[in-house]
Parts: sequence; structure tokens; C-alpha cells
Amino acid sequence: MARLPKPESQSAYVNGLRLHYLDWGNHGAPPLVCVHGYTGSAQAFNALARRLRDRFHVIAPDVRGHGESQWSAAGAYQYADQAADVAGLADYLRLGKFTLLGTSMGGIIAMAYAGAHSERLERLVINDIGPDQEAGSQRITQMVGARPEEFLTLALAMAYRREASPILAARPEADQRETALGVLRQRPDGRWAWKLDPQYIWQRVKQGPPQRPPLWPVLQGLPCPTLVVWGMESDVLSEAQARRMVETLPRGALAPVPGIGHAPTLVEPEALAALEPFLAGPE
Repeated sequence: MARLPKPESQSAYVNGLRLHYLDWGNHGAPPLVCVHGYTGSAQAFNALARRLRDRFHVIAPDVRGHGESQWSAAGAYQYADQAADVAGLADYLRLGKFTLLGTSMGGIIAMAYAGAHSERLERLVINDIGPDQEAGSQRITQMVGARPEEFLTLALAMAYRREASPILAARPEADQRETALGVLRQRPDGRWAWKLDPQYIWQRVKQGPPQRPPLWPVLQGLPCPTLVVWGMESDVLSEAQARRMVETLPRGALAPVPGIGHAPTLVEPEALAALEPFLAGPE
């Protein structure tokens, strides 16, 4: 079996925190920055990055408090903090104009970044999230707050993750393992625990998901081409909100992904059929 391509693991100090990111190489190609969701990590984009790495310089950060990125001692986990980290990382990497892709929470971060730095964006991809909160966001918050804090083995942790997410359960075993290692670490006693900052979890359980900034005006004034990916079975992004987003965007397009809830992995055939030509842009 051929070995899968691996990214370089890198770190940058941004806004007083050490942020970890995966760099898939191909420097000089058009940059594509991918921001994961609340329960994920940079590893969530591995399958997509392997498909795109010959055409793009793919960079996937761990959002503060997630993965291998540093926890905020001040509990600074608002969308403005996270969007400022994207801005700081883009400056650190001297990206110039780039394409930004955000899944779920990462989509809110991406929209918030676009509101402050639209001139830096070549294109924007918003994966299964909108300006208005829907029922699924609270479901995810409650699920994370109630999940076991540790597991005896990685296999047990992976089994739990499969049970919690049918989308994850349908991914190849190698993908499941990679994404699990992105969100879990083995402690000295041999048990496996979540990498996500417990203070961040506590904040969301007690106060609900962070307040979203006003994002409809952002979409209305966004000059760059924007693709809205919608899992047609999603409880985080309804059809009504997805279609309103596309109607609001000056240069918006919708990519429905049938039979998928929250959130598409972006390697579903229907997602790729929309995403790849969108990222390529006009000839």
C-alpha cells in the first residue's frame, strides 16, 4: 500500500498564543486556508488536502484551544478572537490574497474574517453554517458537554466518535484514525483524553455557543466569489437559510450535498463536483 502524503507540522505565535498548523507544501501555488469546526482539528481536511495539494498551497490551522494549538488562559474564545488569529496567521505566512474555507464554526470564523478583511480574499467557501444559529448548534454544544472525558484505548475513543457521527463512521478507517489523533492525545497513564480546552467546553455549556457577529451585512457586501456548501440533512444549516445566503451574496453559489447532515467532509462526489471548479475559477 502506498504511503499517504503527510503535511508538515508547523507553529506560529499569533496574538500571544502558539498556533499549530498543517502545511501541505506546494509553496507558490494559490494559497487555500482551511478552518475546522468546534469538534474538529486541522486533520479534518487531510482527505481534501491530499486531493488539492497538487494545485494549491493548503494550510490548515488548529483553532485556538483545539488540537495542538495553545489554550487561552483568559478564555478568549469569541469569534472575533478566532478571526483575528486567521488574520495574524495570514500575515505571518505572507499570503497576500488567498482563498478561505471554513467548516461549521470555521465558517463563522471565515465570515467574521471576511467582514474585516474582504480585500484579502480571492474566494470564500462556507461549509454548512450560516449567520443565524439553528437547532443543531445547541445539539453539538450539549453533545460535547456530555461526552466521556477519557477512554481506556484509542479504539474505544474511535468507536465513540463513530457512534456520535454517522458521517465520520462512513469515512475510511485511515481517515477515522487521523481525525481522532487530531482531537485526542494519550496521557502518561495510557488513557486518551480530548485536546479541546475544558474551559472552552464549560463556556459553551454554561453560556451557549458564542454570540455571532452581524454577518448578513458581511455577506451582502462581500465582493469575492463565495460558495455555500449545504448538507441537505443538516440541522445546523437549513435550506431556507442556505438559499437566503446565496441570494444575499453578490457572487454566491450553492452546493447541496444530498444524504449528508452536518457537516459535509467536502470529499463527497457532489461536494467535489462543485468545489473543485469553484476553486479553480475562470480559465
